[in-house]
Amino acid sequence: MIPENPSFHAHHSPVGALASFTCGAHGAKGGMGLELSGPYQGDISVGYQDAAGTLNLLPLFADNDSSESERYVEGSLQAARPQRVLKDVTREYLWATDRISAPGVTFEIVTPFFAIPDPKYATPTELAFASCPVVQVSVTFKNDGTEGIRGIFALGIDHRWSSLGERTNGTLTGAMSREEIGFATQNEEASCWMDFDPLSALNRKHSTAEFLLGPTAGLEIYVPPGEERTLEITLGFFKAGTATYNRAMSYYYTQHFTNLSQVLEYGIACREEYLELARERDEELASSKLNDEQKFLIAHATRSYYGSTQWLWDGSQSVWVVNEGEYLMMNTFDLTVDMLFFEMRFNPWTVRNELEQFVNRYSFYDEVFDPADPETLYPGGISFTHDMGVMNHWSPATRSSYEVGGLDRACFSHMTCEQLTNWVLCAGAYLSKTHDEEFLRRYRHILVECFTSLQNRDHHDPAQRDGIMSLESSRTQGGGEITTYDSLDHSLGQSRRNIYLGGKMWASYVALEKLFELSELDELSKEAREAASLAAKTLTEGYDPNLGYIPAVLEEGNTSAIIPAIEALVYPYFMGLSEVTSEQGPYGDYIKTLKKHLKHVIDTGICLYEDGGWKLSSSADNSWMSKINLCQFVAREILGFDFGKGQFEADRAHARWEREGSKLSACSDQFRSGVAHGSLYYPRIVTNILWLREQ
Repeated sequence: MIPENPSFHAHHSPVGALASFTCGAHGAKGGMGLELSGPYQGDISVGYQDAAGTLNLLPLFADNDSSESERYVEGSLQAARPQRVLKDVTREYLWATDRISAPGVTFEIVTPFFAIPDPKYATPTELAFASCPVVQVSVTFKNDGTEGIRGIFALGIDHRWSSLGERTNGTLTGAMSREEIGFATQNEEASCWMDFDPLSALNRKHSTAEFLLGPTAGLEIYVPPGEERTLEITLGFFKAGTATYNRAMSYYYTQHFTNLSQVLEYGIACREEYLELARERDEELASSKLNDEQKFLIAHATRSYYGSTQWLWDGSQSVWVVNEGEYLMMNTFDLTVDMLFFEMRFNPWTVRNELEQFVNRYSFYDEVFDPADPETLYPGGISFTHDMGVMNHWSPATRSSYEVGGLDRACFSHMTCEQLTNWVLCAGAYLSKTHDEEFLRRYRHILVECFTSLQNRDHHDPAQRDGIMSLESSRTQGGGEITTYDSLDHSLGQSRRNIYLGGKMWASYVALEKLFELSELDELSKEAREAASLAAKTLTEGYDPNLGYIPAVLEEGNTSAIIPAIEALVYPYFMGLSEVTSEQGPYGDYIKTLKKHLKHVIDTGICLYEDGGWKLSSSADNSWMSKINLCQFVAREILGFDFGKGQFEADRAHARWEREGSKLSACSDQFRSGVAHGSLYYPRIVTNILWLREQ
C-alpha cells in the first residue's frame, strides 16, 4: 500500500518488549525507546553527504538550526556545513515492512510477527527466536553521480553512547546506550561514529571517530559513483533485572539473553529468517481482497498492538501483558476483549494467560443495589477489575489502577458489569477455537458464578428480570457504573439499561449456554438460553418506530442513536454459533431489529461524519476507531450490509484520521471529528483483523 500522505508516525516494535522505534512523520522527533507513552523525542538521520559536502536527509527529524556543539564552541557552524531535507518522499506501508524512499536513498524497517509458541510446550530455541527484542533495518544508497557519496544512519538521543566494537571484540560495528538500546551491523565497509550531530561527525577536524561527548551515534558507508550500497542494521532493546513493581517480574527475553550485545548478535544471525517471515506477512495482507485503506489500517494497528506488548517472566511462568497505549495501564480488560480476535488468530495462549490472571488475582465479589434505593444491598457475585496496574506497577489484588468509588456514571467509576461480560466472552471465544478441555474443567465453576452474577445485575428478583443490567455494583459506593466508552455521554458511557452493554449480556448468555452444554450442565444451559431470549426480547421491544431505531438507553426518554448496538453479535459468530445471528435463527426478531436500527442511523446520516467516517453516537462527537472497525465487520459479514461507494469513503476517512489526525501519535483510538484527542499510541485497533475473515 502506498499511503496518499507518507508523513505519519508508526510503531516498529519487537514482540513483548514494550519497546518501539517510532518514526515516519516529517519534521518530527522520533527514535528508539523503552516503556514510553509516546514517540521517543530524538532525531533520526538517514541520508547521504554528497561530494559538495551537503548532507541530504529524509525528513525524519525536527528542524533545528543549532547544534549541541555550540554549547562548547561559540558561533553557528551550519553555514559552513550545509544540510537539506530530501524531497519527493514516498512510502510503501506493508503489514511487516515500512519502506520510506527519496531520490538516492531507501530506508526500510522490518518488524516481523508470527505465531508466538505456547511457552508451556515450546522448545528454548523456539522461545529465544520469538522473544528476541530486535527490529531489522536496511538503508540502500544509490549514487547516480560521478563522485563518491557517504551514506549514513544515525540516532540522536538525550543521553550518551558507547561502542559495540569493544564489547563484541570487533565482530559488530555499532553503538549502544545504557545497555538498553543499540544498533549494529556486520557490514565490513561500514564504520561507526559518535559526535554532537551528523554534520559535526562528517566534517570533524579531529581524528577520533567515536567522540563520546556527543549524543548522536551513526553508521556510515562510502558509495562509489554509479554504484549502490546497503547498510543492513539490526536495532536491539534490552532491560535487565526487575521490570515490574509490587510483583517483581523480568522481561521474558532475559531468560535467553543476558545483555544487549547478545540480543544484537542473535538478531543479526537470524536476520534472514526474520525477513522471510516478514515477507510472508506482507504477501498475506497484500493478496487479500481488501481495499488499500483497509490494508493500511490493519498494518498500522498491528504495529501499534505489538508496541504495547510485554512478555514477562514471574520466576516460574510467562505472564502476558498488553499496555493501554499512552496510559500504560496493564491488561485493561475492555481492551483485551477487543484484541481477542487478533490474539486468537496468532497467539491463543495469551488469551488463556490473561483470563487466568484475572481469575487468580483480579477477580472479586460484590453486592448490588437499585439506584432508587442505594442503601439496600442484594447479592451480586463475581466480577473482574478494569485493569491490573499502570506503568509497570501491579495493582493490589482485586483492585485496578483506574476504578474508584463514589462517582456516578463518570470517568474512573467502576465497569463491573462490562468486565464480567468480558471474561465470559473471552472464555467462550478461547474455548470455541482451542477446545481446551483442561481449561474448561478448571474454570467451569467460574463460568457458573459468572452466570449467577450476570443475573443478579439484572434484578435480585427473578420475576422482575428482563435480561439486561438494572442494578449497580456496591463498588460504586452509591454511584453508577460506566462502560468502556468512559469519556462519552450517557448514550454509551452509562452501563445501566444501555443497549450496547445489553447486547454483550445477551451474547454472554448465548456463550454460557454453549459452554454449559459442553460441561454437561444441561439445566444451566437451559437457563442461560432463557436469559438470552429475555435479553433479546427486551432489546427488540426497545425499538421506537417513531425514531427509527432503538434508543441507546432504555430509560428516561433517551433518544440517542448508537452504532455499537450491533457490536455484540461478533462473539457468538466468532464462536461458530452463526445460527443465533441469523434472521432465521432463534433470535431472528432481534437480528431483524438490529438491521433496521443500523440501516436507519447510517442512511439518515445521524451516525456519520461529513467525510463519511462513522460516528458511534449521534449525541457525542467522540468515536473509537477500534469499535468502528469491529462494527463494520458485524455490519458487513453478519448483517449482510453492502455500503457500496460509502464503504470506501468511510475507509478513506478513517485512514486519514490516523495519518493526519494522529500523525504524531502513531495509531490512536479516540477521535473527535477526525482528530485524535485521547487513547494515543494505542493497541486496540487490531479489531480490524476480523476484516480478513470476510474473504
